[in-house]
Amino acid sequence: MKVATDIPGLDKLMDGGFEEGSINLISGKTGTGKSVFCLQFLFNGVTSFGEKGLYVTTEETEAYLKKQALQFGWDFSELEKKGLVKIVAFEPFDIDTLTTKITEQVNLTGAKRVAIDSVSMFELYISEAYRIRKSIFKFLQKLKEMDITSIVTAEIPEDSNALSRFGVIEFLVDAVIVLQYMTIAKYKRSLMIRKMRTSKHSMNIHPFEITSDGIHVMDV
Repeated sequence: MKVATDIPGLDKLMDGGFEEGSINLISGKTGTGKSVFCLQFLFNGVTSFGEKGLYVTTEETEAYLKKQALQFGWDFSELEKKGLVKIVAFEPFDIDTLTTKITEQVNLTGAKRVAIDSVSMFELYISEAYRIRKSIFKFLQKLKEMDITSIVTAEIPEDSNALSRFGVIEFLVDAVIVLQYMTIAKYKRSLMIRKMRTSKHSMNIHPFEITSDGIHVMDV
């Protein structure tokens, strides 16, 4: 079964959306629109499909994200009052503690869509590559057990060609969407679906815009 993002132009590139219960990586360099993608995925989930959402941030404050969402007409404070969505900020010092807190919040809110922004912060607190892989694997396995569809973000360093800071998480998730800048093109941003394990998907690079009502993916 598919979970539609309802982001204009995107779902048709993924044969209808993300797989229900899947974990999906949204990766990109600073400023490419990862947080906007998360907010839009959750807002559309509530308003278009009646699915409650949980936004877990390890980098920004709840107030900042709500302010950012309002720029697109997405009133997360009002949705939160109605018990339809929740934004929570956690320090990413201990991935096991974070996993426990996320589990508690999913059970408390009844969320069916979860956005975790970002897992790059986990990697900064773990020095050895094997520990990063082991910790993130355990974390993703726990997400799989929760009966939710989740997106996680990862930041790509400016000088890197990898899909995440340490090149680990992209091998452990079900799908990878990479957001990029195209500085010399008509449209300044693009996305490419690099992986979807169980679905047909576009292999092309697709320009997108961040408009007054969110992300719009353009036809090519």
